[in-house]
Amino acid sequence: MLTYYHINNGTATPSSRGDSQWLALTNPDVDELKDLAEQYGLSPRVLTGLLDEHEDPRSEGLDPDDNVPGLIVLRYPVAYMNQMKIREFQTMPLSLILLDDRVITISSQPLPTQLQTNLMSGHWLTGVPEETALHILWCVLHAYVKVVEVVNAQVTAMSRELGKASRNEQLYQIMALQKSLIYLESVLDNTTPLLKDLRAGERYFTKTDYDDALRDVMTESHQAQTMTSVAERILEQFNTTVSSIVSNNLNIIMKVLTSITIILTIPTVIGGLWGMNVPVPFAHQYWAFWGICAATTVLCGICAYVLWKHDYF
Repeated sequence: MLTYYHINNGTATPSSRGDSQWLALTNPDVDELKDLAEQYGLSPRVLTGLLDEHEDPRSEGLDPDDNVPGLIVLRYPVAYMNQMKIREFQTMPLSLILLDDRVITISSQPLPTQLQTNLMSGHWLTGVPEETALHILWCVLHAYVKVVEVVNAQVTAMSRELGKASRNEQLYQIMALQKSLIYLESVLDNTTPLLKDLRAGERYFTKTDYDDALRDVMTESHQAQTMTSVAERILEQFNTTVSSIVSNNLNIIMKVLTSITIILTIPTVIGGLWGMNVPVPFAHQYWAFWGICAATTVLCGICAYVLWKHDYF
């Protein structure tokens, strides 16, 4: 799907092709890629390659001698539910093509709602391709900060239920979050060299005004990296704690069940002995049944008291 946007006063609104400064191509088919390549002189092979879901952050055409449009490949975070119905995060590629008068973005999947909303307005969202690209860069990296905030909130919610952890659900959630953070950290590590290349390039972002914007983008990237690294370490420690608590809670349950089994063994043994088909003491006494029941109750009470004093209950 191809959407044209006209940018005015820091806001992007859908428009016709004639007055657009931003072309957003989402999950394109072969015909759309062919038309786009013919209209703007782009390589069909390059456009098709940008739809690869495993594209790493990179840049091309940043030197003044390059005769191709500038290309910036980013990866943005998306949430999904895994097979165990637990939310995870992964990343998808978003490519920016810088032309003389407009920016083209290409993605194989629709952008997340919050990211799409953020892209629609901003200080650096102007009709100038470089400034629009800076705005998109900042929004994508800011999305990582928001995702890590969600991860931290989820860890806080799990910590409130830590004392009740006796099953494996929290371990599965931790595994999902750790997997997500690995994806995020890997992308952010690959994005840092990309931002350095953009700042060192001599074809784009050469104005003095762009230094502050690029610095803001790099600051957002560094913040996302720091938050991801901290969250990953917290999860590692939290994982160890949860494992210990789950094991301890299961030990407590087994200890209680074992104590109950020991107490219930007493009436079983006594009933088995006095139930044998042989002469037994008090067999002909009228009070024998109630006496045996009373003695069994006393023995069970004494056993329970001893187990309780030794903290087995």
